[in-house]
Amino acid sequence: MKLAEFSPFFNCKLKNFLDELHISKPFKDVVSYTPLAGGKRLRAYLIWELSRYTGFGEENALKAGIAVELFHSGSLIHDDLPAIDNDTIRRGLPSSHIKFGESKAILAGDFLMLFPGRVFSSLDLETRYIHPILELWQETSLKVVEGEFDDVFPEDESREQMERIHAAKTGALFGFCFAAPFIREKREKIDEMYKLGVRFGKLYQMMDDIKDVISTESELGKTPGKDGKQNKLTILSFESLEEAQIEVKESFHSILGEIDSFTDLKKEMRDIYYLIARR
Repeated sequence: MKLAEFSPFFNCKLKNFLDELHISKPFKDVVSYTPLAGGKRLRAYLIWELSRYTGFGEENALKAGIAVELFHSGSLIHDDLPAIDNDTIRRGLPSSHIKFGESKAILAGDFLMLFPGRVFSSLDLETRYIHPILELWQETSLKVVEGEFDDVFPEDESREQMERIHAAKTGALFGFCFAAPFIREKREKIDEMYKLGVRFGKLYQMMDDIKDVISTESELGKTPGKDGKQNKLTILSFESLEEAQIEVKESFHSILGEIDSFTDLKKEMRDIYYLIARR
């Protein structure tokens, strides 16, 4: 299934999932707003596609994809708050705190980042695999939060610091998406896929850094040029735009070579690369 086909299919499943949450309607309205506001659904798609090669199962893949998207949405809500990135637009709509107020947005973000643990514990897996996937998720989610902290409060302005931030802030969640479908495999395979996902996530973040400079608000769905104004460490802190674009392309082809055995996914990843790069 191509990403363009998967996204509407997944969005329907996500909406149904959120509709069935056992929380009050006022809270559900806030919780559901950002997850349903859009997004490429690339993280969920990667879990779905890689699961086809592992026997992880479609239902588990959907649940895991939903959990990851919920967490990601929660992190975006917190990112946009005035105390952090202070962005009023997300996915082309008013940010959660603009729509509902800061207090409600914070609580919705908390819920969305905590709830995935319940989802992963309910997966249809043999008991001996529940603990490993929960452990993998806990490590991942904590890395994302640590990466966000370092992004806002970097220890120094070195390229190494930027690499660490990107590996945690963006790479860790992609690492989980690459690795989770292989949770029944040996630890070496899980680690291999996790590291590959982290590399893809760092590449994705570099592409996002570039788009922040060259794209418009309507193309991004958020305010462009904020990284520079906030003195964030990005690939463009160390390389010219042209150099960064070349590095991204070379890194992408290197990753493609490592997913050679996943034939269908490799072909679709080429299209995904150009989709992301031109947005």
